Amino acid sequence: MNNMLFWTAYGFFKLFFGVMFRFPLFCSARIEGRAHLPKRGGLLLVCNHLSIADPPLLWYASPRHICFIGRHDILQMPVLGSIARLAKMIPIKQRGADRAALKQAIEMLQAGEVVAIFPEGEVSPSGELMPFLPGLQLIARQAKVPILPVGLLNTDKMVPHGALVPRPAFTRLIVRFGEPIPYEDWMDGKEAGDTLLSLLRERITSLTRS
Repeated sequence: MNNMLFWTAYGFFKLFFGVMFRFPLFCSARIEGRAHLPKRGGLLLVCNHLSIADPPLLWYASPRHICFIGRHDILQMPVLGSIARLAKMIPIKQRGADRAALKQAIEMLQAGEVVAIFPEGEVSPSGELMPFLPGLQLIARQAKVPILPVGLLNTDKMVPHGALVPRPAFTRLIVRFGEPIPYEDWMDGKEAGDTLLSLLRERITSLTRS
């Protein structure tokens, strides 16, 4: 990928989303805990999923570029597919274990990138945190990087479940970055994966309280 093209697009979309989240959507973004993101090195962001507006808001809020794990069919969509490629999205097939996507995510984390995953696998219809899919455990075990829980609030007021077009929200969209969880803090013993999932659910639940 052309490095100049990437950073030009990065700056443009930072400005674009900064305007869009205010006018004409009549909302604002409050970002909490941004200092918790390490300035360099691989980092896995794990967050709840309320709306298709979550990725652009999270990307806008982060001081570092984020590579999202997203549905593979996004790459086939006009315009959006091109943006996803430019943003280094990791396409994943939602039905069954997509080992190629998981491998790509692990390699990008080990190369020092920030990768974001919505472990519920889809937008929550109720807004409540749904069960996590098992791919998260595999990525975490193999990548061996810090994991940072994130809570998103009110994005479903801008793009409700099932909708594709944003609408004026007249609210504040909130992004809460939690404290990073070092690999060493949870990887201990056979039940380490379950321990991690329980810990992340607890942290994200706390971060999504109003």
